[in-house]
Amino acid sequence: MWCRQASDKPDATARPREWRSADTGLGCGYGGCVKDGDGYLLRRVLIQGWHYRWMVLLSTLGAGISGALMAYLLTQLGPFLKYIGGAEGATTPEQLKQATDGLNGLGLSLIVLTPVVVVAAYVGLWSGLWVANRTMEDLRGRVLGHLVRLDIAFHQTLTRGEILTRLTNDLNSVLRMQRALYGKLIQRPLESLGILGFVAWTDWRLAVILMVILVPLVLILVPLIRRTRTRSQQARETLAANFGVLEQITAGIKVIKAMGSAQREHERYAAHNHKLFDDNMRLARSRAQSEAITGAALFLISGVGMIAGAWLFVNKWIAPGILFLGIGALARLITAVREVVRLWGDIQEHLPCVERVFALLDQQSAICDRPDAKPCPVPTNTIRLDHVTFRYQPGAEAVLREVSLDIPVGRTIALVGPSGAGKSTLLDLLPRFHDVSAGRITLDGTDLRDFSLESLAHLFAIVQQDNFLFNDTIYLNIAYGRPGATRDEVEHAARRAHIHDAILSLEGGQGYDTLVGDRGSRLSGGQRQRVAIARALLRDAPILLMDEPTSALDADSERHVQEALTELMRGRTVVVVAHRLATVQHADRIYVMAGAMTRDGKEDPRRGTVVEFGTHQELIAQNGDYAELVRLQQLAG
Repeated sequence: MWCRQASDKPDATARPREWRSADTGLGCGYGGCVKDGDGYLLRRVLIQGWHYRWMVLLSTLGAGISGALMAYLLTQLGPFLKYIGGAEGATTPEQLKQATDGLNGLGLSLIVLTPVVVVAAYVGLWSGLWVANRTMEDLRGRVLGHLVRLDIAFHQTLTRGEILTRLTNDLNSVLRMQRALYGKLIQRPLESLGILGFVAWTDWRLAVILMVILVPLVLILVPLIRRTRTRSQQARETLAANFGVLEQITAGIKVIKAMGSAQREHERYAAHNHKLFDDNMRLARSRAQSEAITGAALFLISGVGMIAGAWLFVNKWIAPGILFLGIGALARLITAVREVVRLWGDIQEHLPCVERVFALLDQQSAICDRPDAKPCPVPTNTIRLDHVTFRYQPGAEAVLREVSLDIPVGRTIALVGPSGAGKSTLLDLLPRFHDVSAGRITLDGTDLRDFSLESLAHLFAIVQQDNFLFNDTIYLNIAYGRPGATRDEVEHAARRAHIHDAILSLEGGQGYDTLVGDRGSRLSGGQRQRVAIARALLRDAPILLMDEPTSALDADSERHVQEALTELMRGRTVVVVAHRLATVQHADRIYVMAGAMTRDGKEDPRRGTVVEFGTHQELIAQNGDYAELVRLQQLAG
């Protein structure tokens, strides 16, 4: 589905994007979950189950049969009392035999129905849980598929802890809710209606008494359950914030150790942990109140029901068998109501998680294909930025301002300048990680947004300062550049990246089957970079984007990585961002961008603009910003 582009006019009918901070969680965005309420959320959950309606029908059928058999069991109370009375008052062997035969026949009929009860109960519960688990399989796939399609700006807004909370805790809560919904909650009301219907068919006055007793109970419990839902939402948001703090602490353990701040981090987490305890206890109080009032109300209505039934019996309005039938039906209804209340409380507790999951699914990506998007051919002439302005949020200060530059195909272009100049942001605009706020980027004269994202992605290979490696083998990390590559092709790419010998000499002797650890933690910085370069070589994309690929390396590692980069750059269009000017001296064209501050600490009004361009020698001759950067680095060296 196409979404509105940054340069298009806003759609008056579209709901605004709403992102909450990591402390409060993801807002509903386009979904409108909060506004539409619990009924909306439950409808969306049930719609998922509608795809498997035959299994839902099977579950309902099993519950219906179970309810009918329970009603049949209640109907036998009258005959049982009659046969017991007949046996007690028998004066002849024939009367005793008749009563005994009746009791035996009654017991035998119930024994015969036992297998039916077992099958109906099993099928009803199993099919309901099958629907819950299958819809969750679908939902997990949808959430992850949607998550990876969302734009980079969305992922930069939420912390990893916030996203992981949705993929783990929230989805698990949805699963528990669906198990309660399809496993029991759908069946119990049907069973209760079946019992009430049978009682009404037997004696309408008894049914009226049961209804008069049950309705006040429901009215009492509804506000309590709503309070449970509100408090559960707060507890879930606090849990997400708690999880985010844990993720930061575990990810920054080296910094914490180096700074000696373990106690400070422990105290920081303790504050979040105590808030989570408080929110969970508020939720626990709501659940306890609901359980207590339910238990008390059930005792109260049972007493009222018995008094009313006794009054009807004393006034000879109902027979003894009907009275016992009413008492049995009341007992079963009380059990069913209590279970429904408990399950509904569970569902209310899980609804905030359902809301957060659907909010994620409703979040539309800012970067989408247009309806008429076409495959992107390999450019043969020029990639051009034409008066490009970019800001991360509407109304925010522009990071890039009226930037115009040409990237001739097959040439190497360098972007240099102080921090805050927007160099890395410009690099992100080329593969459409973001869309321009004004102006346009063209490939051979065609706007970048006219091409499909999938085809555009195949044009670029990216090497960054801190390349991400998956916690898998070296072989699979390199092969990620081109799935289906053979072992020989992977090794050939590693040789070209000057990492093959280092791989074979790794500790453990597993070579390409060596696990790299989380984010490549078992490899040195230079080794990680060369594995990433081998991945880019295997990808064999015509355009190479490099963002400070050697800035975090020591001299020896930089030499090896530079050799690999030289091999990677051969025959490609290259755009490189670098602070070390020695690495870009041989670029075909160097663009100098102005940073946020001048040398004397004042705000630079030229920030985010191109102030100079040319070759290294031409820029030195101009004696401008580039020449000043060169002199500063020479002094620093």
